This record gives sequence, C-alpha cells and structure tokens, in this order.
Amino acid sequence: MWTWLTGFEKLQQKQSVIYKALYQQLESAIQQGALRAGDKLPPQRQLAQHLNIALATVTRVYKMAEQQGLINAKVGKGSFVSICPVLPQAIRAQDYQCINLSIIKPQVALAETFLAEQLKALSEQQPLTDLMDYNPDGGSLTDQQTARDWLSQRNVDIEGRGISICSGAQHGLMVLINSLSGYGDHIAVEKYCYPGIITLANQSGRKLVGIEMDQQGMLPKSLEQACKKHSIKMLVVVASHQNPTTAVMSKARRKAIAAIVKKYSIWMVDDDVYGFLSADLPAISNFAPQQSFYLNSLSKSMFPGLRIGYIVCPTSFKQRIDDEIRNSIWMPVPLTLALATRLIHSGQSLKIQQLQSQLATQRQKLASQLLAGCDYLAQPNSYHLWLKLPHPWSSEQFSHELKRQGVLVTSADYFCAQYQQQTAAVRISVMATQTEQELSYALKRIRRLVFAGPNDS
Repeated sequence: MWTWLTGFEKLQQKQSVIYKALYQQLESAIQQGALRAGDKLPPQRQLAQHLNIALATVTRVYKMAEQQGLINAKVGKGSFVSICPVLPQAIRAQDYQCINLSIIKPQVALAETFLAEQLKALSEQQPLTDLMDYNPDGGSLTDQQTARDWLSQRNVDIEGRGISICSGAQHGLMVLINSLSGYGDHIAVEKYCYPGIITLANQSGRKLVGIEMDQQGMLPKSLEQACKKHSIKMLVVVASHQNPTTAVMSKARRKAIAAIVKKYSIWMVDDDVYGFLSADLPAISNFAPQQSFYLNSLSKSMFPGLRIGYIVCPTSFKQRIDDEIRNSIWMPVPLTLALATRLIHSGQSLKIQQLQSQLATQRQKLASQLLAGCDYLAQPNSYHLWLKLPHPWSSEQFSHELKRQGVLVTSADYFCAQYQQQTAAVRISVMATQTEQELSYALKRIRRLVFAGPNDS
C-alpha cells in the first residue's frame, strides 16, 4: 500500500509546500507505473496518519488529482487510479517540446488549398450573417441533403431512416448514450476501446463491459456471454480500423455480431469514423437496422476542426436524438456546416480522403521497415498501429521512458474498458507528425527502446 511513497521524504525536503510535494509524488507514481489503473488508494485519514500530516492536506491532494483525471472517487468505496490516467496531458500536444504520436488525426496540411478555396468562396457567395443565426432543429434542408450525399459515399443503408447532425463523433456518442441508456445500465464495448467512451460512461454512471477481441475485433462468443451474464442495454462497436487495435471485422464477423444484437434485443451504435479506410465493407449496422444507430464524422477523413457528425437512426428515434442534441449544444455551428457542404458538394471531400489514405499507406510502409522485429498490429492504410511490448516492459513504464526521450505515445491503460489489463502495449499514430523525418526519428527511438528493455534504458 505504501511502496508508491518511496522517496517522499526527500521530495518533501526539496518542496516546502507539503500538498504540492504529495501531489507530485502521487502523479509521478501513476506515470511511472508504481500505481496502476484500478489500484485503490489508502483512505485519506489513514494516509494522513501514515505521513503525519494534516487530513486537510491529503483531502486537497486527492481533490486535485481527481480534477486532473488521475484518480476517481467512488462514494462508499474509496479512491482509485483512473483507467485513463492523465488523458488531458496526451491531448494537449502543443504543451510538449517533443514528437507527439499520441493523437490520431488526419494531415490537415494536405487539404489546406481546398480549405482556403472554400472559405473564400463562402465569404463571397453567401451573406455571412446567415451563418451566424439559429438553424432549425436537425439542420436546414441543405444540411440534410449534404448529410445524405456524404453518407451515400459510405456503405450504410440510409433509405427510410432518420439522419441527425451532431457536433462530431464524441458528441454523437454522448447523445446516443443519453438517448438509449440510463444511469447504472451496462454498455458493451471492446476490451480495449476509445477513451472517450470510458470518460462518458464514468461521467454518466454507466457500467462498461469489456468484450474479448481477436485480430478481427470483438468476439461474438464473448459478446453473447456478456449478454447472458449482464443486462446489456447497448453495444458500441468499431468495426473498421478499431481504436486502438486497428482490427477490421470481416463481413461474416459483422453479421455474427449483428445477429447477437437482434437475439438479445440490445441497441447497437456503429461507430464508423474510420470506415472510409475500408470502403469495400458494409456498415455493421446494415445487418440490424431497426436496432442500430450509425455514427460518422468528418474529423478523421477531413478536418477535426469542422466538428460535424452524422447519426443515422430508426425514424422513430429521430426526434428523441434531435432533442438531445438541442439540449446539449442547441445546434451544430452553421458556419462549419456550410463549409462542410461546400467541401462535399465540390467533390473535394473525396479527394481529401484519398490523399489521407495514400499518406497513411506510405507511412505504414515506413513503420514496417523501421519497426522490423517488433510485435504490432496494423492495417495497410491505418492511421495508427498497436505495438505489443515484450516482458518485462509495462505500458506505463514504456510510455513514460519514451516521453523522457522526447516522444509521446499512448499507453494501453487509456483504453481499458475495465480495470483489468492483460496486454503491455502502446498505440502509435503514424499520421500525427508533419514530416516523415520526424516520424522516422520517433520510430527508430521506439524500436531501440523496445529491445533495450526497462533495465537498460
């Protein structure tokens, strides 16, 4: 219980303010792996007595750590190290003077010419004041037609279904979780899943159930076992280029998962933000349309800053979803909706997707050369890869040491749907750097560290 406090006395001597010293000790213990995701912290009074400091000091430190996302406090149970420790630090890439491979994003610079062209045309051809006014619920007729044009490029059935416009996929997930489940409900997700889902579940009081995976993603047998054991309310699944493992479901696997969804009468959210990278495969939601909600956005295929997403749903649910969108943000931003409309109708959106996919393919080839001998999962045109670490590396140790050497990656702990972690791994974004030179430098450091081991680094 107390090993993570090793060295605190020396730190306390250097740092005259006690609460700052204790917070620094706690933060360092989590980042270096002395405290792991799910570990229970000692009760505040007990820690205060052990360190011979004021209870108010410990209370202050625990509150600071919770605000920073380091720990979670559960009433009646105590305080635990977060499943996704210090996630905000990974997102604030600009705060670090290092090469950041922790964020999955497109290379926005590839489409700068298209962006400049459409912004200029937008200012010349449409009164700007129209874009600063309220939009009708669900978007204008033009916005709705744009959504249908965009979605027609995906392999998703939209005939006879409702379409709602949200502010990106993260907002869409929030809307769907609030619309389809209640406090205390169980939501099935991949064992390793998008951290945004974990955050939403923690904040809204939902319980995540991690489903076992293989190289095609979620296992049908494991999902069915979870449906029998828990009262699963809804399923959130990423069938193409899953984050973080890059798994892509075959058509047969998609049908098998959809069959279980129908058998147990649960809602399914088809999170298809990377679907454009597997354009030959049908959306998994096509196989259970009356119980499925298809979610897509423009963040990975074009520009994250557009904050535009689309939800395809049974028509009976459209009003409920539109109400939830209005209650949470009132409406997506008309200016970015108009910009998205121009990019889509001009055909430039498809050109941007092609450029991004081509660059991802090029960078995955580079990664296969520079990570030779490493154990990792990837697709030929994925934006990221999933690097498995050899014993005795832990995810936290590796990512912390790599950060010390000037490279940011994302530890497997960020993605654990439940506290138990069985794989030492990190996610690496190959699209995050501006240049191949930066990526090459970072990948060489990563490979060197993998084979050096924690004792030699």
